[in-house]
Amino acid sequence: MKYFLTQIALLLFVCIAPLSVCHADTFKGKIVNAETGEPLVGANINSEINPQPGWSVQNSTETDSTGCFYLNSGWEGRIMFKFSMIGYKSTRKVDYSYGEEVKDTTDLGTIRLQPTALMLQEVEVKGHIPRITMSGDTIVFNPDAFKLKEGARLDELIKKLPGVQNRDGKLYWNDKPIRLMMNGKDLFGGDQIVGELPAEVANKLKLYDRKSELARHTGSDEGEEDHVLDIQVKPGFLDKWYGEVEAQYQTKKRYMFDIRASKLSDHDPQMVYAQANNANRYIDRTMRQSMNRNIDGDGKSQYGSYNYQHNWKTKGAENFDNNRIDFSANLGHSDGWNTFNQSTETFFPDKDRTFALSR
Repeated sequence: MKYFLTQIALLLFVCIAPLSVCHADTFKGKIVNAETGEPLVGANINSEINPQPGWSVQNSTETDSTGCFYLNSGWEGRIMFKFSMIGYKSTRKVDYSYGEEVKDTTDLGTIRLQPTALMLQEVEVKGHIPRITMSGDTIVFNPDAFKLKEGARLDELIKKLPGVQNRDGKLYWNDKPIRLMMNGKDLFGGDQIVGELPAEVANKLKLYDRKSELARHTGSDEGEEDHVLDIQVKPGFLDKWYGEVEAQYQTKKRYMFDIRASKLSDHDPQMVYAQANNANRYIDRTMRQSMNRNIDGDGKSQYGSYNYQHNWKTKGAENFDNNRIDFSANLGHSDGWNTFNQSTETFFPDKDRTFALSR
């Protein structure tokens, strides 16, 4: 069986609802310092499951600013977790994953990591930069007060913010989803691009509640507010391109190429994405949604998109100055195929032997 799909789409002035992905088994927990009980931010969680003898599926994630983590598994079988962090002794835990048929959440409880002797030594602190300051009802985070590795991305900084949780790639504050903005405007590309931008682009991070679009336009208070994380970009980092290129090649039947690029701008942000692979994955990406799924059988795909937004202000209408035009063009193609072989041989007493072959 051969499956062929060609998709061409041209979108103009269209708003696309974010794509929600349902996962099967979800495992959650919290990692803390065994000595002090303090949550460990950025601790590593690695899982390994053996759905069938001879092969395994691995997955990984890390704890958020509260020490909590969420990790999904779509396979059934015995699953082993390893919890680790630099400066702490690693530990393991075994559980069972019920796969795609059972959609539930398993609480692994509190994982306590024992610090090594080096971590227990006293460290003299010569200076202190406040992480948080208040400006009215706005919480202001100082990025320089958070310890990050060299070359860290913006999403790594956001995960370290106190009170911010990362659940399945989505950011939450007080159990409510966060609306990402940049310099007071919705962040073009949203959650998708924070993993590509360097953490050093952020001058300040402001967290505040903002009235809904309807309330701001009508003036009525309907009680609904958005939790906004507003990224204030440093001077000199706007109107520049940021991105990543990734390529893998094993054989003619196994290759992958992926390029992601975004232009930060208050007026004309842009986003470019292109991929080609022969690893049975179909991946697409636009300004408001993305998809990453298996192709039926075994196959290959190619995809490319260009996204553009123009923002301007209306003179004399300060309260309604978020005027914009969105443009998105994308082209995708995928091939998938299956091969099935079966042979049957039948024996009956005192009768001829029969043999059948089907493909």
